Amino acid sequence: MNFSFRYKIQKESHIFFYAVLTGIIAGLIAMLFTFLLVHFEEFFSSLNGFQIVNGDSLKQKRDFIFSHPVQASMVVLFPALGGLICGLVIYFFCQEAEGTGTDEMINAFHYNEGKMNTRVPFFKSIATIFTLSSGGSGGREGPISQIGAGIGVIMANLAGAGARSRRALMLSGTAAGLGAAFKTPLGGALTAVEMVYKKDIESDALIPCFISSLTAYLVFISYAGSQPLIPIQQPEFFQIKEIVFYLLLGFLCYVFGFLFIKGFRDTTRLVKSITFPIWLKPAIGGLLVGIIALLFFETGGTGHSYLQQVISGKLPSFFSGIGILNIMLSLLLIAFIKIVTTGLTIGSGGSAGIFGPSLFIGAMLGAGVGVIARYFLNDPNVTIVTYMVVGMGAFYAGVANAPIAGIVMTCEMTGSYALLPPLILVSIFTFILSRQISFYKSQVDTRFDSPAHVWDMKLDVIERVTIKDYFPEFRFLAVIREDYSYADIREIANYYHSSDFLVVRHDLSYAGLLSLRKIDEDLLKISDQNSVTAIDLADTSVPFVFVDQSLGSVMKIIMKFDVDKVAVCEPDRRTIGYIRSRDVFEAYSRQTAKK
Repeated sequence: MNFSFRYKIQKESHIFFYAVLTGIIAGLIAMLFTFLLVHFEEFFSSLNGFQIVNGDSLKQKRDFIFSHPVQASMVVLFPALGGLICGLVIYFFCQEAEGTGTDEMINAFHYNEGKMNTRVPFFKSIATIFTLSSGGSGGREGPISQIGAGIGVIMANLAGAGARSRRALMLSGTAAGLGAAFKTPLGGALTAVEMVYKKDIESDALIPCFISSLTAYLVFISYAGSQPLIPIQQPEFFQIKEIVFYLLLGFLCYVFGFLFIKGFRDTTRLVKSITFPIWLKPAIGGLLVGIIALLFFETGGTGHSYLQQVISGKLPSFFSGIGILNIMLSLLLIAFIKIVTTGLTIGSGGSAGIFGPSLFIGAMLGAGVGVIARYFLNDPNVTIVTYMVVGMGAFYAGVANAPIAGIVMTCEMTGSYALLPPLILVSIFTFILSRQISFYKSQVDTRFDSPAHVWDMKLDVIERVTIKDYFPEFRFLAVIREDYSYADIREIANYYHSSDFLVVRHDLSYAGLLSLRKIDEDLLKISDQNSVTAIDLADTSVPFVFVDQSLGSVMKIIMKFDVDKVAVCEPDRRTIGYIRSRDVFEAYSRQTAKK
């Protein structure tokens, strides 16, 4: 009797068992990942000379670097070396290891039944360790969440899980990775269920996420201890007179969050338009980060050590003039440069997350506002650390559309819930300002906008609504001719970020649907990709619909054939466009909102 049959998930309690297993394995891998990352960081630091000056004085570090050309060249070249290794790993072994990892996980949850490449955890770890330890700017949470999600999917595959259980175990793995790596058992679970939506949470996976996150946390602290990741002294309580300054902090988090997202996406588009080899692009991004780090090495790597220095009261001063204004501008400059270095690292194809940089940027913004608040209020009870902690949670709440995650993660990471009132105030204020932006493109608004919850739709509603009631015109971007080569299709897929295509003949008559997700792996290894055409790869059994058919007929085809779009044709089979699964969900949401 094989494993998957004997231990097949047959009821809800079985998911809890696999959530525990996922937590144990994710906790162990988080231990190994953290151990390797710390030791590789120490290795690169010992070579560039940072350890020689004990890591205490930024001025001592700068003086040392600029007086030692060999070490200065290492500061510049190490991020490029890390980017090169990362690029080679991604290009030759696992393309899914590129980027933050979180967006890919969210996309798999909504649109791919929770299916992921199970090689991701291994290669994502390698790519991230070399990206961050060499000086690339980013955080651990994206890779950790994707690694954990991959473990959850492996557990689901062993258990023979269906789509619903696989999605729950994927989020359980995500929660386990976050709960372990950041020592946040509650925050890890809440982040996993909140990050997949803009205005909702994945309540179906909440209990498995709690179980796996707590399990992974207990495993991890047996190695790393239970002390908070960013320990702070007990801060002062919230004072009403500080509200104006806290609202100013929320506005700054929104502005810098907008710059963060726009800068990252612009960098990504620019890098994709450059004709350099894909595996070389992370190295170029790393080289630019290294050049910037030569002047502002606070903004390279994870930034954790410098964050601790600012929390301990060592504030920067880069400009001449009035002391308070000097410090505030210095902090805002560091926050902005961190945006630049993170965009270059991840946008060029490196492997890292945005949670760590979000904490760093938010803390610098908070410190800047805290300096001003303390000066104008002239009150010794106004502490800069308080504003830093609030800034951490608020900035992530804005860029990720995840206020609950930002609040709880920050409290657990600092070991204090005393700042909940200002954290809630500023995080919600930033979240409201940032509703139209999000770093994660794959997020959907609510569960009713996700194919993951097709069972929640009322079938009588979509059966009585016809296609022509909601769609006067149709999309036509993912339509290709039958003679397109496989190489051409891959290029188009990369440009439009699509995996499923309608195949039409020269007279636009419908021929079938091509899904790159379902192509035989052996076909990917063919020597001449130009010899295989779209019609060779198309599934001619996937039917089409007419405009007078119902939305229910579209969903039945999507579910039966596992595709993300359905062709819409005239009676003579001439293709006039297609309807995506998300289009059906949007139409369903508008229909139900009328009631």
